[in-house]
Amino acid sequence: MSRSGELNYLRAIGPDRARHAFDKPFAGGGCGPLLADFGTFASFFPPPPRTLLDLGCGTGWTSVFFARMGYDVTGVDLAPDMILAANANKARYGVENATFVTGDFERLDYENVFDCVALFAALHHAEDDAAVLRGAYRALRPGGVCVTAEPGVGHTKHPITRAAVAEQGVTERDMPPSRILRLGTQAGFSKGEAFPMIPDLRRGRLRALKWAIWAIAFPRRNGYAVLTK
Repeated sequence: MSRSGELNYLRAIGPDRARHAFDKPFAGGGCGPLLADFGTFASFFPPPPRTLLDLGCGTGWTSVFFARMGYDVTGVDLAPDMILAANANKARYGVENATFVTGDFERLDYENVFDCVALFAALHHAEDDAAVLRGAYRALRPGGVCVTAEPGVGHTKHPITRAAVAEQGVTERDMPPSRILRLGTQAGFSKGEAFPMIPDLRRGRLRALKWAIWAIAFPRRNGYAVLTK
């Protein structure tokens, strides 16, 4: 799959959806679940002040959150349009401790620089996910932590995912914790753990209970992966 889909994504989705992406997480009706997801994700990192590399940062909203939490953040994204949006978000929220860089997270050249690496809904867009995790490993100082929150088994079968591939030409992959932990071990990480995602309680308590049981019983199919150097 050509990476032109990722490079041109904001222009391809049109102005309304681009504005939605820029205004995350406060855009649309999914703010609550998205913030709950991100809050859990952020809780796996050691507390600030620390240096944090936010890979595939997109419009920068996750980087801005991390910066406001007290981390010294570097956000990296392949698309110059995303970095422009990220800098606009930086200015909008008045954060000084976030820097945004146009770059390829499959070809990182950082060495022992960061305490934390974040991959929030980004790794599943990589063509070479193993290269991303090898770069994350190199970028971390000894004892550093890489945390991922990615769509798991079945993601590529979802109609919205199929539409994104067909219409925008982006790369979409199933990215369960089992794969991330395996590739993380190959990259050199000394420890890897999987944790279940919090179910969407709006779907009803019975469905949420079934989802939670499935997530706890099979955490490596869908959830967070935490890798320690």
